[in-house]
Amino acid sequence: MAREIVTLQIGNYANNVGVHFWNQLDVEQSHQNTLIDYNTYFTFNQRTNLPSPRALIIDYRNAFGNLLDENEYTHRSEKNDPSIEVIQRSVERNSWSNRLRTRAKFHPKSLLPLVDYWYSSNPEENQFDIYPIGEQVFKKMFDQIEHSLHYLLESCDCLQSFRCLYDINNSFSGLFTSIQDYLHDECPKQPMWSFGLGNSSSELNLLSSLVHSMNENQMPTLPCLDSLDTDNLALAIQHSLISSDVTLDLLADRLCPMKKNLLNLVWKIPLELRHRTLFYYLENSANENVFPMTNPIGCHYFLRGVQQKQLYDHALYNFNNIETSADLITTYLREQYGSKMFISTNSWTEKYDYMSLLTGLINDDNSSFEFFDKLLIKMKKMNYKSLSKRWEENDFDEQMYEHLMNELSNVHEQYQLDKME
Repeated sequence: MAREIVTLQIGNYANNVGVHFWNQLDVEQSHQNTLIDYNTYFTFNQRTNLPSPRALIIDYRNAFGNLLDENEYTHRSEKNDPSIEVIQRSVERNSWSNRLRTRAKFHPKSLLPLVDYWYSSNPEENQFDIYPIGEQVFKKMFDQIEHSLHYLLESCDCLQSFRCLYDINNSFSGLFTSIQDYLHDECPKQPMWSFGLGNSSSELNLLSSLVHSMNENQMPTLPCLDSLDTDNLALAIQHSLISSDVTLDLLADRLCPMKKNLLNLVWKIPLELRHRTLFYYLENSANENVFPMTNPIGCHYFLRGVQQKQLYDHALYNFNNIETSADLITTYLREQYGSKMFISTNSWTEKYDYMSLLTGLINDDNSSFEFFDKLLIKMKKMNYKSLSKRWEENDFDEQMYEHLMNELSNVHEQYQLDKME
């Protein structure tokens, strides 16, 4: 029986990454990848047998392209409210939906446009820019969001996890953590793998969402910042969560013990061994920046498209009980770092579009400390009075700012103590 995964895509950049998920699954189906059960990600229409993604997609009102008829949405949502002034806006021509290459059909309940905010390529025109506004929008759209989430949850027989992409540097960050709060109450035993996407230009939005996700909901949290290649980023996220050994709820338990939920996503796409063996590659991996660990708590790696004969030179080495790339990676990491929690998964069957790839999820005390140390240094250069008036106008007062800074200092101090041990 399939254990379902529900995907959340909250924000425009998140949807530009997420569109590749659904395209990739069509590629996987053509390869007949046995590691993926498509019932995990889709429901199927009984009449047409067409798949429908288990996804909640929220974006600006004009960003859905041909997936959503703006005129129909305007008529449906505002026809009974004469007090609303209807403003005609152009549909975003470069919508992520134009890049959909899947036969899957999104259910109307999966698609939720913001009522009052439109996408603009000019950042100065963006009014959906700060964390508190996202919290306000959640309250305003609560009935619609709850209705859509209930529809998705009711389609699941045995939910294992949520896979969440959200924009980390604008109001979608506040909208997402509000949704996360709701799901944490509704499904307290299911982890939400939260990938914060975007750049580090808005430290306060980034900090608000990360601290809330880690401290309040204690969920696996991954800031994926400053990546311009949405295709490879989606490929890395998709494959990093594939495991032949454990489900995503068990993976979260193993990678995030002791409430240490900040993870790194790493990838090597494409992985080019050329004439080298995998063992040689691992031995020289410091130069490749594939295993950026110094004090690891645990990690999960997925390697794809490497043949068994490429593992190591049998004339030089005689490894016992190593028959797969997963065996080799796990053995190598345990020898390097001791008895830590390492999980690896391999796929011999095929390459992805004629290339090999390696992805990983890493929980490392030192890298987490360095992340929060840099963030704390940046935040100390700020103060409440230096914030734009929009924060104050949207009910973010100085006391809330100080509380957030204290939360950051506490997380930083905790990782500093662990780093010294």
